[in-house]
Amino acid sequence: MGGLVFASTPLASGKPPHVPRMSPEVYRKVSAECKLKLGTLFNNVVVPRDAPGKADYGDVDFLVEGIASDTWPREIWFKTKELLDAALHLPRGGSHSFAILHPDIPEAYVQVDVELSPGNGTPGATELFKWTAFMKGDGDLLQIIGITHRYLGLTCNDKGLHFRVKDIHTDNKKKQLLFLTRDPDEAMKFHGLDVAKYHEGFADENELFDWVTNGRFFSASIFADRTEKSNDRSRQKKRSMYAQFIEVYMPLHAGKGTSTEWTQQVVLDEALAAFDKRAGYEAMVAEHNAIKDEEQLWNKIRAVLPVEGNPLKLALRGLRRWVVFEDGEPRITEEPMLEDHPAWTASMAFGSIEKLLCWVTDNWEAIKALEKARVMVVKEAMATG
Repeated sequence: MGGLVFASTPLASGKPPHVPRMSPEVYRKVSAECKLKLGTLFNNVVVPRDAPGKADYGDVDFLVEGIASDTWPREIWFKTKELLDAALHLPRGGSHSFAILHPDIPEAYVQVDVELSPGNGTPGATELFKWTAFMKGDGDLLQIIGITHRYLGLTCNDKGLHFRVKDIHTDNKKKQLLFLTRDPDEAMKFHGLDVAKYHEGFADENELFDWVTNGRFFSASIFADRTEKSNDRSRQKKRSMYAQFIEVYMPLHAGKGTSTEWTQQVVLDEALAAFDKRAGYEAMVAEHNAIKDEEQLWNKIRAVLPVEGNPLKLALRGLRRWVVFEDGEPRITEEPMLEDHPAWTASMAFGSIEKLLCWVTDNWEAIKALEKARVMVVKEAMATG
């Protein structure tokens, strides 16, 4: 929050703390001292790299993970405040802001933000911690990588690098995501980015922009023809580094990038091989196909039922609850299945759709009657209960 979190939070004096921007020297000093202290409370502590070339700093951001074994989780933020000798503590969701005394300016303070990494305490917490630090580092770096590679299906979120399989689960974007990795080095390597240069750091924004656009997938011409989303435009208004890349850097480097015509299918094939995700991809496609097959079957069942409206809904609900399959053949069960209805396409005999539809036509009225009677019993029990 750039040192503004405490603007409306008073000290004991009744006035909010004075939080001036810090020089790089003060920033490094406060970062080092606080990191040592936080290291006694958390197993992993890092200051995600700030945007390159910054002249001053509004706050110090820490990402932490792994609460020390001798500290109760419910006491961790009280202990953090005590250890940092903070005058103020303001919880903000997963992040906590502390106002500590400025090392050089009397009666001034420094804002220190401490965020507990997602997945804290889980088996993959350390791996997720490293990925989160990568996501938060270097200003708008990950947003720039994201928008320059989105057309190929590559996308980064808080869980890792994914490939979006756009032709499946079109009504559920989360289910389109095939997880590839949350190892930052592996992700950069796949993009064809210079991993050693990343770890060396960037002198300024232009050096970072050069690094991104030297990746093997980057194409200035395709980037220029991109379809912008509303959040892209919003980010451009709010994020100065992102705006600098879009509005200044790219118009001056319109010829940058690969001449290779990468397609989503080629990138997907490379990703499946590089990250050994062929089985996961095939499982996603199989799940999608099974859902579609089931939807098509029930559309055919609806078509053969000579009712509409509520009677149709009752009949369909009855079929789902009162029909089981034995050796691929349907039969009416003695007890309804109120949950976990079997998928008919997975249970029926192969190639027997017409036979199944005939069975439905012969039995739907009896099944509808069973469901109607069950509903009446439930209503009577509720009325007397």
